[in-house]
Amino acid sequence: MIRKRTAVRLGAVAATTAIGLGLGVGVASANTTYPANVPGCAGGMVVSYYSGHDHVQGYVTSTTGDSCSVALQQSNGGSSSNWTNVGTAKTDTLLDAGITSYVVVCNMDTGRCATSASY
Repeated sequence: MIRKRTAVRLGAVAATTAIGLGLGVGVASANTTYPANVPGCAGGMVVSYYSGHDHVQGYVTSTTGDSCSVALQQSNGGSSSNWTNVGTAKTDTLLDAGITSYVVVCNMDTGRCATSASY
């Protein structure tokens, strides 16, 4: 059994190799998304592998005009947050080097929140 991080890395290597060889793999990118949605706010965390490291970024989209927030948290104390009531807002992209990362998405008008799965 391989770990999620290894699977993401292997997927990135396979996609890069296939693209470099001109082969179609049916995958647009090697990014993995961990959703966190509440009514009025669609969000989550995107994990990307590039430059030899995992990177994470949170995002949230207001789907109804409500005020929505996203907070990216890491087990090493790293964090970034943002909010929007129109369109999509993103957090800073943070390095994830063997730590745990997750996002909390909240609808600030209703007080409802959701937490993504950890990576």
